[in-house]
Amino acid sequence: IPNYLNAPSNCMEPSAYYGVCCIDECEELLGHVERELEAPSATPSEIAKIFVNLPTASLAAGRELSATLLRRLEEVGNHHNGRIPIHGRLFAQWMHHAYPRECPYPHVSGSIQPKMATEWMGSGQATTAVKQEMQLHIEAGRRLQAQSYKNGSDEELGSALWSMEEELVDAHAHSLELARRDKQGAWRTMMYAVFFGTAGAALVFSPAKALRRTVGAQELIPIKSFTRWARTSLKHTMNMHVV
Repeated sequence: IPNYLNAPSNCMEPSAYYGVCCIDECEELLGHVERELEAPSATPSEIAKIFVNLPTASLAAGRELSATLLRRLEEVGNHHNGRIPIHGRLFAQWMHHAYPRECPYPHVSGSIQPKMATEWMGSGQATTAVKQEMQLHIEAGRRLQAQSYKNGSDEELGSALWSMEEELVDAHAHSLELARRDKQGAWRTMMYAVFFGTAGAALVFSPAKALRRTVGAQELIPIKSFTRWARTSLKHTMNMHVV
């Protein structure tokens, strides 16, 4: 449905400079993901948490993602070494399976040739269909849906429309982001090691230093007392001789 609604053939052309098309509801969903993540990529678990509480016109909040959707999300994560770029074909494909009435299916570049209404009519193709022909398409879709429900899952339907061909908006930027995170992780590990090493040394040497001070103080007290006693005794002896 969203592929049809957002297709160029469904747009009006009031001018040679612009066209009027239906609103892409998937853009709002992707915008919510961008605001929640504030990053160009995320782990499968981070993405799954966002979509649990993301309602749409066709799905209520608090939904539970199916096992197939979670498994597909993990596949995309494994394809990208654990972090899924949200501006790529694979994530858009997963969005279509998660929200089939809002997000269009992302065809591989070059696999389809969408045309505007004027281009279609200019090629001499038929622009109308009889009721019987339309009914055949409806019944074929119902049979496919019934077969999916009979199997008890969306595995068969998902497999038929699932492809692991990736297309990134900016593959170079994604590679740089991964390299930056790896470097940041190495520096963080080194800083943690330095911090814990310093803290451990402080815990070891501080009690030892305090102990030395205590022992030194205990040694100084008898020495001072002895010196004071010796001086007093000498003075008392001298006074006795004078008398």
